[in-house]
Amino acid sequence: MNYFRVKSMKRNFRSSVLSGNYDAIPVAIAGFFVIQALCAYSGIGVTPDSVVYMSTAQNIHAHGVINDFTNMPVMDFPAFYPIFLSSLIFLTGHSVVQIGPVLDGLLFALLIGVCGWMMNRFSRVSRGYTFILLLFILGSPCLLEVYSYIWSETLFILLTLFFFLASYRYFQGHRLSWLLGMAVIAGLGCVTRYAGISLAGLGGALMLCDGRLRWSWKKLGHIALYSFVSLVFLAVNLYRNYVLTETLAGYREKGLTPLTANIHNYGSVLCDWLPFFNERYAAATVVALVFILLITGIFVYRLVRRIGFFSYDTIAISYFVMYTLFILYTATASRFQGLDSRLLSPLFLPWLWGSTIWIPGALERCPVQWRKGATLLSLVAAACFLQGEWHTWKENWEGIHYAGIPGYSENTWRNSATMAYVRAHRDSLQQAGPIYSDAFEGLWFLGGGLHADLIAHKDNQEDIQYMLKEDHFTLIWFDDAINVDLIGVDYLRTRKQLVREIHFNDGAIYFFRTAPK
Repeated sequence: MNYFRVKSMKRNFRSSVLSGNYDAIPVAIAGFFVIQALCAYSGIGVTPDSVVYMSTAQNIHAHGVINDFTNMPVMDFPAFYPIFLSSLIFLTGHSVVQIGPVLDGLLFALLIGVCGWMMNRFSRVSRGYTFILLLFILGSPCLLEVYSYIWSETLFILLTLFFFLASYRYFQGHRLSWLLGMAVIAGLGCVTRYAGISLAGLGGALMLCDGRLRWSWKKLGHIALYSFVSLVFLAVNLYRNYVLTETLAGYREKGLTPLTANIHNYGSVLCDWLPFFNERYAAATVVALVFILLITGIFVYRLVRRIGFFSYDTIAISYFVMYTLFILYTATASRFQGLDSRLLSPLFLPWLWGSTIWIPGALERCPVQWRKGATLLSLVAAACFLQGEWHTWKENWEGIHYAGIPGYSENTWRNSATMAYVRAHRDSLQQAGPIYSDAFEGLWFLGGGLHADLIAHKDNQEDIQYMLKEDHFTLIWFDDAINVDLIGVDYLRTRKQLVREIHFNDGAIYFFRTAPK
């Protein structure tokens, strides 16, 4: 009897997981191999942020400390993604660079599988809609870029999907186990990217909007428990940062970009996701406002009318609203890189669903005599979208398949003459005194583990004065590491004596000392 019960439970679990999801399996497998193809020439993509993640993971594995390649505590990024990578180093015995393509391929395949499972359970179910959107996800330049690099977004986007799954289950029956699951996932999101605070906020906002659970001690207890569990991970991470560095999340400068400019940049990213604009951004602000108002309107309509409000698609749409508000506010209040596809990548799936979820229902309500024409028009629009993604893929592939993924994995960096000199003379450079560079992460990754400091920022007088107080130092300059926020060689020439300089086709090495009085 027990044998048959266990066998039945296993069969029911398998059927619940795979039921109606077979269409996602071949697309997920294709997604895995697409990532392998992108990484076939140069390996996984590596950027300055990737170097921080990888070096921190290696230090956690080797020394048990959450320090980056400078041996300083990591504070600009939360700790969970490096911890995740270090666990994979422990399990596989290989470096992050070695396992990177397989890791990102598996994460991308899992993302596609989860998306297919969710879409087959949207409030308006259509197998054709699900399969077409799976193809959109497979060919998305945004997601393919993210899953070609060692970036925390690869894990964070998956956590958002798991959050949607747990939230749906909680709001169906208000079970404490699913509440804790939802809170833990939100908490892990907070310590994967600081933007994960938007996940924690979303859960609280949805609980406040939940009319099924009336205001009572039970509801107040659930909100309090969720708030504590979802934020405790972040609180511990921030406390650790403050104890070690006296900052909560690194040194954050006041924002200089106005809200109108951020909305325009936001819209420019949407224009890139829509393969019809061909890098024409004149209408970017209008595009941003149209999608923000459209998807927010759908959310508010469902909230007011209580139509499929706690369905998977509505929860995803609500995250679009929450993350949009969060990213526009933080980009305006604090200073960091301009809004780009990577920063907005957690929005891609909610944006895609929020922009198209009305189509299956609209086709069902369409008069019979017009339904075939409307369906054909929708298929033509989908074909144009796919054709645009294919065109972008071809353009990207033309560079990647012979030069590598842009970043430190690319040929221009791997074959750098400046970097080759650094590797050959690493010991003598280190013995010469302090070293500064505009690509100090690259020096560690490609320069044989050479340690250097970043050149001072123009707006940070304290760092500038600290750098200029050095009696002598070496500056390793790379032409490709363009950062207009840093002081340049000409600035240093007017304040320090240039003793010697060595030039290469992609950079130079300068030796400065304090000028005699």
